[in-house]
Amino acid sequence: MNINIPGIDITKAIQNSGSEELFTELLGDVYKLMDDKINLVESYLMQGDIQNFTVQVHSLKTTCRMIGAMDLGEDFFTLEKLGKDNNVLEIQKLTPGILDSLRALKPYLQPFASNGNTGQKSFDKNALSNILNTLIKAVDDFDLGAAEEATKQLFSYDCHEELSEKITALDKLVSNLDYDEAKELAKQILSSL
Repeated sequence: MNINIPGIDITKAIQNSGSEELFTELLGDVYKLMDDKINLVESYLMQGDIQNFTVQVHSLKTTCRMIGAMDLGEDFFTLEKLGKDNNVLEIQKLTPGILDSLRALKPYLQPFASNGNTGQKSFDKNALSNILNTLIKAVDDFDLGAAEEATKQLFSYDCHEELSEKITALDKLVSNLDYDEAKELAKQILSSL
């Protein structure tokens, strides 16, 4: 597959994520969470909540490095350091441009975000329980690849609307690297099956 995205070091990204397949999946995940993340950063900045702002830019730094957007990762690292130093003026000056650079990636990532959810398997409580247990273990081991693979498998089952929404929420938590919350939600889903 020939991927060419300005500002993204494909070779590094494939190394970071472990395989080309995981890398392209990650691009789709980043596309899906990008707007939420950018909105969070902007709203924390507007509220002057530098602590939560710093948490979000730290997460974006990691995300950018994972997908090989090294320069952008450095930019978010700069914001993170400024956040830790509580340097609000510098943060206000730099943040809009950095977020615009992240937004500029969006059209390039969109093709990777299509959910190929065709041909669903019928609901199977045991199979879903096994996948959720695998997911919880993957989260405990900080194994992003296995966690993403597990959420992808969950989507391949035909679930009622409420469960589908929970699985979508779970997928988002895993993509956002919110491991503690992902684990909690996975346990909730397990107990509700």
